[in-house]
Amino acid sequence: MMNRAGVLRALGCVAVAGATLMRGTPVFAQPVPEPIGPFAADVRVSLPRFPDDVSIASALGVASTNLPTRGLGLAAGVNWYPFRMGAITVGLGGEVLLSRGSRTAESQDDAPAGPVVNTRFAALSPQVSLNFGTGRGWSYLSGGLGPGAFTSEREDEPVGEAASRPRVLNYGGGARWFAKEHLAFVLDLRFYTIDAQEATIDRPAYPKMRMMVFSAGVSFK
Repeated sequence: MMNRAGVLRALGCVAVAGATLMRGTPVFAQPVPEPIGPFAADVRVSLPRFPDDVSIASALGVASTNLPTRGLGLAAGVNWYPFRMGAITVGLGGEVLLSRGSRTAESQDDAPAGPVVNTRFAALSPQVSLNFGTGRGWSYLSGGLGPGAFTSEREDEPVGEAASRPRVLNYGGGARWFAKEHLAFVLDLRFYTIDAQEATIDRPAYPKMRMMVFSAGVSFK
């Protein structure tokens, strides 16, 4: 799990890379830059880094090495850019993430392979973003807060439904590069903080946790 300094360094690298690439080659004539917006929509393939928390493993009766730490998912979002504040364009929108991962403990000697553990994570939230650049490409920092769902369970012993949806805070940054007028390549690095979930009769407790999700895909405007 990354510490605060690591998070800041990662976000800084994304912002610097986006700003560097968007400067492009020198232009002799200086036309009026195309403004950001008014709308953009993204579809991205996501690679979540799930937590391998010892307390979760203990509640499921498996070793922490049996928990999936990598998964695959899909993220989609839409943004509206209503106004500018100097060099910053403010964006309002929403985003949804669906992801899952699976892992089976390796067999030891003649013993059979361990149980299959499945982890699922989903989040839905409004988004506020600060965007830097022009309509041909821009970097951004964004965040949001909304309901989510996190479940880690053995395939042979599924857990029950959560009594309520935990709150999920997300924050991160990325960049869009428009190779064509309405089509761009987009990268995003995001961190999700998931509230703790209390145990129920047929569901273990899940602690408060933070996870990282990298995603890449296409953007339309």
